[in-house]
Amino acid sequence: MAGLDRLAGRLAERPDARRPVILAVDVGEPAIRIRRFLARAFGDETLPFPVLVDDDRAAMKAWKVAVLPTSYLLGADHTLRNEAAGPVDWDDARTHAALDALFADAPPGAAAPLPALSDNSGSNQQ
Repeated sequence: MAGLDRLAGRLAERPDARRPVILAVDVGEPAIRIRRFLARAFGDETLPFPVLVDDDRAAMKAWKVAVLPTSYLLGADHTLRNEAAGPVDWDDARTHAALDALFADAPPGAAAPLPALSDNSGSNQQ
């Protein structure tokens, strides 16, 4: 969550017309548990992105998610441009390059894959 928070800060620097939107999806947990987690993580700060509560896993099923977390990057036309099954290091230069390719309206598949976090990173940047 911390990595997405930093990513939201970087994206906020882009012009409105070119600014992508982050949507976090919490799967299978009750809303009260999510609110408690977010209160601990962000305190009184306003969340920099919305969180969809998918307590019945309908969104997960619709997107055919097999691994949590899974990340999708959609183009301005809402077509799938990039995806990653597993944690993503949102601070990695390769991730920035993949996002830059998306912002440049590169064709689908033009961006490099999103880099996963290493197993021993100890990071919780989902």
